Amino acid sequence: MTVPQALDASSFQALDPQDMLGAVLGLPEQVDDAKRIALTVSFESIRKRRFSSLVIAGLGGSAIGGDLLRAGFESSLRLPVTVVRDYDLPASVGEDSLVFASSNSGNTEETLAAYAAAHEAKATVIAFTTGGKLAELARADGVPVVSFPGGLQPRAAVGYAFIPLIVASAALGILPKTAIDEIDEASAVMRAVRERCGPHAPSDSNEAKRLAGRWQGMIPVIYGSQGERGVVAYRWKTQINENAKAFAVSNVFPELNHNETVGWSGAHGQERPQSHLTVVILRDKAEPAHIRRRVELTKQIISRHAAAISEVWSEGESPLARMLSLVYVGDFASLYLAIAYGEDPTPVGVIDWLKSELGKPY
Repeated sequence: MTVPQALDASSFQALDPQDMLGAVLGLPEQVDDAKRIALTVSFESIRKRRFSSLVIAGLGGSAIGGDLLRAGFESSLRLPVTVVRDYDLPASVGEDSLVFASSNSGNTEETLAAYAAAHEAKATVIAFTTGGKLAELARADGVPVVSFPGGLQPRAAVGYAFIPLIVASAALGILPKTAIDEIDEASAVMRAVRERCGPHAPSDSNEAKRLAGRWQGMIPVIYGSQGERGVVAYRWKTQINENAKAFAVSNVFPELNHNETVGWSGAHGQERPQSHLTVVILRDKAEPAHIRRRVELTKQIISRHAAAISEVWSEGESPLARMLSLVYVGDFASLYLAIAYGEDPTPVGVIDWLKSELGKPY
């Protein structure tokens, strides 16, 4: 394993002019601020309504909060939750539905279309945004708006995209009130991760830097051991995509044992691509015995082919803390990989070009 050199704070000055490092370092404080902001919003006008389902509409970094809510609180959510990354809402959305419309910029065209569809269906809507057209429409329609500060890339605003959903859900009785109490522990655990994985921490004791070293020149494969770890694995994948401008793969147990695992056993016609794959498995102390057994057996299969296998274990007591501790390690590791590749982690030029082209008449 080669650990990337010069991954201290000074090495970011030339390659990170928009300070993605600062955004990542500030994530625990962002979590605190997101809680504070959400607690100031009144949901009194809709508090007594009874809902049959919750739909969270968003794209990219604005949608990951919905995925984390759905997966991380699956056992305590009192409504079925669907995350929609599209223009259209399910046909089942109606007057007894609650829709969270989430857009960092407030101008995401798919989310605006979903907002319009929710309005047309007479669903109850809450908007989560920094402003833009979404805030304008919501305020004109008398819809509650959770407004958070702008200036961050959506993927760097995961605290603002996620924590207010917890607070709103608890305020409306969709989650127990105790869910809000978990936020403080999650913030404290993330601070501990920052101490261990920040740029000041040396490579020999820095888990995130060591991961970036294993990923250099390889294709990272991120596996979640179950449930919410699958969502976090996808978050790691997308962070590697956007920050490091690199390809990555994610999947989750037990589903991957019913398809992807077989790919590790052959692929002779593909000239053994596995030798270019390095695997990270996201683990949790609360894994049931049958999942632990699956993970161990799968490691035996892929260890014959993969360049490397690593495990990253969650930290903390509450499910929220354990989930966000894993998110945070991945954020740091993807940032270090960007610097190792000589990439500015902030711009997403391909996405900007695509949006520009989509805005043209056709």
